[in-house]
Amino acid sequence: MRILTPLAIAAALFAAAAPLAFAAGGGGGAPAGGSAPSATPRQDPAIAYQAGVTALNTQNYREAIRQFRTARRAAPNNGAINYALGIAYSGNGDKPEAREAFERAVRDETAPVGARLQLGLVELELGHREQAVAQQTALAAAVAACDAACGDARRAQLQAAHDQLTRALEAPAPAADPATTGWNFPSVEEGRAAYAEAVGLINHERYAEAFAALERAQAAVGPHADVLNYMGFVSRRVGRLDTALGYYHQALALDPNHLGATEYLGELYIQMGDLNRARSQLARLDGLCAYGCAQREELARWIARAE
Repeated sequence: MRILTPLAIAAALFAAAAPLAFAAGGGGGAPAGGSAPSATPRQDPAIAYQAGVTALNTQNYREAIRQFRTARRAAPNNGAINYALGIAYSGNGDKPEAREAFERAVRDETAPVGARLQLGLVELELGHREQAVAQQTALAAAVAACDAACGDARRAQLQAAHDQLTRALEAPAPAADPATTGWNFPSVEEGRAAYAEAVGLINHERYAEAFAALERAQAAVGPHADVLNYMGFVSRRVGRLDTALGYYHQALALDPNHLGATEYLGELYIQMGDLNRARSQLARLDGLCAYGCAQREELARWIARAE
């Protein structure tokens, strides 16, 4: 496995005056990121997301809603965006809209742990006790399913969310601060540190901790193809292939020319026994890498070994 230098990467990735960009890397064991040049500019939901967080932190809920809705147009099913939008709607007193946003959030693997808690709480505020109990049950199941790959930190967050919703069901309480379940809206600077930390943890194969750090990075910067690609990489390494597939698809929806996600999706198809789709990913890299690239060569090696 090629070792990446976390602090050097983070410094290059998070240029303060520019839109956030993540690492360019090769194939193999270490995560691969970066994109081929694109002639068609694409809307970057991370920029609107960050503006939404800024507005949310100053309790300017209407502006936060506007910005998060802008971000959601580019990534409609992203759990982090829908969670943040739900928080903004709740702050603005728009409970039915908050419920809809939280419902969309919990359908996505990238949603923060607190999404089910917040959905349960808003259901209680709307008088829908049965639906709140359903979220309590879902959180209990998530705690039970949180294995070693899931990690102690995430298990503790899930348990805290379950316990808080249980207390609310027993004696309704105000909506929870997202920070109480270990997920809030960190600054971009904290996102830089979390991303660097994730790279270092991946290099040491500490995948549960790496995933938690990637979640913090996404909380800071919003949906980004490199973060989602790394989430896919970590999911693959712990054997969660279907989850990894979802992350790669999200990454490529945001950035169709992302070299790392294109390569790793091909590798995932090989792991899933679909060599034809892996060859399609190789053909895609042939088109993206006019002068050759490490991602193309690595996927070609995977395919050669599988044939």
